[in-house]
Amino acid sequence: MGVLRRFEKRLERAFEGPFMRAFKGGVHPLEVARRLVREVEEGKVLGVSETMAPNRFQVRLSPADYRRLAGALEVMREEMESLLISYANERGYRLISRPRLDFMEDASLREGEFAIRSRLEEGTAAQPATERLDTRPPAHREERLGVLTVLNGEKAGLSFYLREGKTRVGRAEDNDLALPDPRASRFHAEIERVPEGYILRDLGSTNGTLVRGRKVMERLLEEGDTLLVGGTELRFGLITDARRR
Repeated sequence: MGVLRRFEKRLERAFEGPFMRAFKGGVHPLEVARRLVREVEEGKVLGVSETMAPNRFQVRLSPADYRRLAGALEVMREEMESLLISYANERGYRLISRPRLDFMEDASLREGEFAIRSRLEEGTAAQPATERLDTRPPAHREERLGVLTVLNGEKAGLSFYLREGKTRVGRAEDNDLALPDPRASRFHAEIERVPEGYILRDLGSTNGTLVRGRKVMERLLEEGDTLLVGGTELRFGLITDARRR
């Protein structure tokens, strides 16, 4: 299943109703998603050893579409940011931070029209609050905690909660998550918690670190990613940290 089809399914679940009827008339979220994917391709930057994808996106809607979609924009934003991560990861593009997408009202657009601007922005400085639709009070926002679940080997079924900062994974006992796996390097990989989420880095391991079957040196993880460290499979997930509510 492609990233756009997964995006459509996730919106169906989020709104608990038939997708097409929920967004009948005017701009359709799937149209926006397709254009975002095209923006990634057109805005990518080719480096010596990697391709960097845009990480800042602004979607401009007509006043009529903005009002019609107002109650859905926050969910759409979150799902579209996840879509951008999935697409960049599948294409092997590097994201220097978690993508950020903002919806804006543009009086120059007619109903059914929309425009997208994208750019590659270094640093994590936030845009002014007026540019982000988010009506939830900060105290009510859920903190999401990363967890690794071991899928095979001696520790199959073990869940390891990722702490603040960096978590090291490897064969040596003094790793945060020690794996009794002869194919894993002593210090195989690390996962760092950053404001954008969790970043996996290979530490020069002998056999490499794979995510969803592809060898990576650095990757912004997304929920459901399957990691291969040596011969050990791990699943990355996100849970609500009740202590931070």
